[in-house]
Amino acid sequence: MQFRPTCGEAFVRLLEEYSVDTVFGIPGVHNLELYRGFAGSAIRHVLPRHEQGAGFMADGYARVTGKPGVCFLITGAGVTNCATPIGQAFSDSVPLLIVSSENTRDTLGKGIGCLHEITDQAAVTRPLCAFSETPTDPEEVPGLVARAFDVFESKRPRPVHLSLPLDMLAERTRLQWSPHPAASKPEAESEAVEEAAMLLEQAERPLILIGGGARGAAHQVLALAERLDCPILGTILGRDIVPNDHPLSLGGLLVSSIGDEILADADVILAIGTELSPNNSYSDVVTLPGKLIRIDIDAAEFDGRHPATIAIRADAALAADSLLNALGPMGGERDGAGRVLAYKGRPSTGFLPHLEKKHHAVLDEIEGVLPEGSILVGDMTQVIYSAINHFKIPKGGRFLYPSGYGTLGYALPAAIGAKIGAPDRTVLAIAGDSGFLYTAPEMAVAAEEGLNIVALVWNNRALGQIRDDMVNRNIRTVGVTPEPPEFEHLAKAFRWSYAKPGKVSEIGSALKAAFAAKGPTLIEVQDGIEGL
Repeated sequence: MQFRPTCGEAFVRLLEEYSVDTVFGIPGVHNLELYRGFAGSAIRHVLPRHEQGAGFMADGYARVTGKPGVCFLITGAGVTNCATPIGQAFSDSVPLLIVSSENTRDTLGKGIGCLHEITDQAAVTRPLCAFSETPTDPEEVPGLVARAFDVFESKRPRPVHLSLPLDMLAERTRLQWSPHPAASKPEAESEAVEEAAMLLEQAERPLILIGGGARGAAHQVLALAERLDCPILGTILGRDIVPNDHPLSLGGLLVSSIGDEILADADVILAIGTELSPNNSYSDVVTLPGKLIRIDIDAAEFDGRHPATIAIRADAALAADSLLNALGPMGGERDGAGRVLAYKGRPSTGFLPHLEKKHHAVLDEIEGVLPEGSILVGDMTQVIYSAINHFKIPKGGRFLYPSGYGTLGYALPAAIGAKIGAPDRTVLAIAGDSGFLYTAPEMAVAAEEGLNIVALVWNNRALGQIRDDMVNRNIRTVGVTPEPPEFEHLAKAFRWSYAKPGKVSEIGSALKAAFAAKGPTLIEVQDGIEGL
């Protein structure tokens, strides 16, 4: 009789055939049969110290590689520990494949007190995923994996969760498992493209607004902007797609005091790959008085807060190519570069005008030494809020940020995942002293893997934003001034190098030394040092 692999073994082999090269996983009693599959596998296994770290590492890896980040988790506790990263990835359209064990099939839904039991585990993650399923026959698995990669490659990329019962993982497969080809990316309907082209040709002050969904269409976006002679404005997740120094780039001015005015001034906005979220605006309510053309792979976006004048459901790059082909010669003078210079010459502030002077001093030091192609990973911290509209991303660089869900503790593990996915690029994480502690145990992973990442901790000895919000609302400050650890000792405990600049002017040299080091470095920047 021909030897057949177990479901767990076949699953790992199938992932390899889908070109998965890295898994962020934590082995436990429940998922051991998945780990049986690593024997002889070329897949790299990275051991996070907590499932939340696993999810954020997979997120950072996915954002820089464009491939799905994969996590292996245990039943119950492992899944709920990872729920926050899953929610973050759902919000920011990041492809994650979450693979967990589940209790045996004869116990599902019975609530009889099994180890790690959740009566409906798939239901826990379903609101946070494109889909969450529990197969009960090994031969259902290849189809579900194919469906997941179809989501990742031809739909709006979001997490997928597969819960694999313990007894099924150990069961022998009956058939040969092989990948299924993904569906083609959706192309734009010609009628909608023609209507959009006509509207853009007639526009006097067009504007292109790009979100994270335009990442694969950078060349087409620039070509459209140059053809239309109009500015390009990026959302938080889209501001690193077009080079800052391009004469038609407005950078991160969307999240500034003049962002709403820029939008209101446009008579036609071409929005590509953005949900037009209020999180991407300086104000709570975004007003778009002009006509709106929306290109999005997710048709659900067209009937939301900002209904489209013309809606084009398609892959961003394919739709932009079609639009370029449909546009005729541009008549009139739109002076896109002049509009950009005029906006950039206007005084503007970000979210925190009262703190911008000190934040900009720190950010300018960082900006001056970051090499081309660097990856900046920001946590939810005030200095990053100021960076959103001020910091110039290096040429060819990336800005990773937990935009929609807005979770603390993202920066360090996401930076680890980014470095694993892009080992030749400089990776800098910036977090506050409180947020850094949410996932500080993942420092062990950076040391264990020998990763040259740098974590800059902005130490203001407070949950600064919450403290300031309490003061502004006349609420007595409670629970917002936690005592930070001795970061030097923390770095030493995890075998990291450590630096603590005494002046703002010393931050750049500390970063240069850290970028040249062999392993990870923690740089502590205290609020109030000379120059602040």
